[in-house]
Amino acid sequence: MTEERKVKSREEKEEEQVERKDGEAHVTVSRDEMEAYLTIVPPKGGAPVTREIAKKALLEMGIQYGFIEEEIDRAILEMNPMDSVLVAKGKVATHGKDGIIEYRFSTDNRIQPVELDNGRVDFYNLNLIKNVQVGEILAVKIAPTAGESGMTVKGNELKAKPGKDVRIAFGKNTQLSPDEMILTATLAGHVHVNGGKISVDPVYELRGDVDFASGNLNFLGTVLVRGSITYGFSVQCEGDLEIGGSIDGGSVTVGGNLTVRQGIQGQQRSIIDVKGNVLSKFIQNATIKAGGDVMVGEAIMHSYIDAGTNLMVGGKKGLIVGGQCRTGREIAAKTIGSLHATVTELEVGVCPRVRQKYSEAIKKLEENRSNLDKTQKAIKVLKDWEARLGSLAEDKRMLLLRLTRTQFQLLKTIKDLEAEREVLELRLDEGNRGKIRAASCIYPGVAIKIGQYTTRIRDKIDFATALVEDGELHFKPYNY
Repeated sequence: MTEERKVKSREEKEEEQVERKDGEAHVTVSRDEMEAYLTIVPPKGGAPVTREIAKKALLEMGIQYGFIEEEIDRAILEMNPMDSVLVAKGKVATHGKDGIIEYRFSTDNRIQPVELDNGRVDFYNLNLIKNVQVGEILAVKIAPTAGESGMTVKGNELKAKPGKDVRIAFGKNTQLSPDEMILTATLAGHVHVNGGKISVDPVYELRGDVDFASGNLNFLGTVLVRGSITYGFSVQCEGDLEIGGSIDGGSVTVGGNLTVRQGIQGQQRSIIDVKGNVLSKFIQNATIKAGGDVMVGEAIMHSYIDAGTNLMVGGKKGLIVGGQCRTGREIAAKTIGSLHATVTELEVGVCPRVRQKYSEAIKKLEENRSNLDKTQKAIKVLKDWEARLGSLAEDKRMLLLRLTRTQFQLLKTIKDLEAEREVLELRLDEGNRGKIRAASCIYPGVAIKIGQYTTRIRDKIDFATALVEDGELHFKPYNY
């Protein structure tokens, strides 16, 4: 019995030694070395895995970077042999960003009508012209970045690729800054990208018509329209405007000269406002305002013309009929009026704009004189109070001071306006030197005004020049 018990005890001891086992830490690394996983096997009667043991296992596998400490603690705490816990993570290299060009104008040339507040779509203003001023920034370069290197969990560096540089490709009428980071315009005009280069054109060319395909045009330079300006559309430009076709119910505002190859058919709608000269094959049912000359190749019919200097109608017809024509110096045509005694009004000797300035000056003069009278009456009232009372209250004293200042300002303004009025009156007096010339004839129904002198033609007059001489309106031979 004793020997059997001793044998059994030895077997139990050996069995206990076999079952007693310490915990273990197993480490696996991903193929790209960007992740390390820790698996903790719990002990069997032995010692559990400690943080030191886990860290040692990681180091033995070459893990040097990107430890996730809280995940190491969790793996040790949970001791789940079925769970591989991510305990180290590498840093991915961040490659540099390429340099880019930031355009300060729209490079989208697609036709995009604007939706209005009321839900309707505006097909007239498509903004195809990109206007820029001198010195305006056209493009800015955003420099490339170097990027940031990465690291594997085993401490191997992952080099970043630097971004590619880019250059601002610049064309005519632009200037690049010394550091090549900013492009500016050297003149006003239309900015566009052509062949990859940014350029500014002082002349904008439209090869077709101004219609729903182009929308209204608004340009700081000169505009060349190969086609026509169709009904309801408009062109505005600071330079010259040349139209290869016609103006058919469209309108224009021109800072320079206007040339219309095929004529202006206003359709009672066109308003032509030009600071310089107007040259057109014909003008019909339109309103024209020109700062310089109006030169017409064939006829002006039922239109309203204001020309700063001269109005000349040539060609085979050389006709002015209907409407009203006013110029600063001279009107010349072949035939004025018609056999049907069409009412036609002609006025020369006063630039319409001078007359308008004179009217405005007179109106301002009257307003300032009225204000001066009111101001002086108020000053007199306050001074009378001061004389009676010996002194004024602080608010009244400040009011008197303000009114006195206003009085001096009004006196200076009135003096300047009177000087301007005198100059304008001299120019108006010069209006008597104007002429109206008809190489063929002037028909009844034509009303003539030269300066302050007027007459209405009752009988046909051939080959005549109307002018003021010795204080009277006379008709002289055409070549007089």
